[in-house]
Amino acid sequence: MKNLIAFILINLTLLSCAPGTTPTNSTPKVAETSPEAEARTLTTKMKTKLELDATQEDKILIINVVNNKILKRLRENNETDKLSSTKEKFHTELKAVLTESQFSKFLVEFPDL
Repeated sequence: MKNLIAFILINLTLLSCAPGTTPTNSTPKVAETSPEAEARTLTTKMKTKLELDATQEDKILIINVVNNKILKRLRENNETDKLSSTKEKFHTELKAVLTESQFSKFLVEFPDL
């Protein structure tokens, strides 16, 4: 009888530890990407669409990283009133690196930035 009780207890313990038996939230978590990763992705797209040279690409990457970090901090602190001035500064920095035609194309290709 002791062996049967021990067997049942061991099975119940093992079953409670089995994968997929613990309750989970109904909403799956979306993996957050870092501002640096987002900046690299954006820079790669900009390189292709705007035909950036290597020097421009390096400078744009730095601008994108800084801008993404600022935007993330503003959103986390609910400082949405500062988003428009941040966008203006971002555009000013881009204008300093891009040619006029590249910047015009940027405005068309990336209207949400």
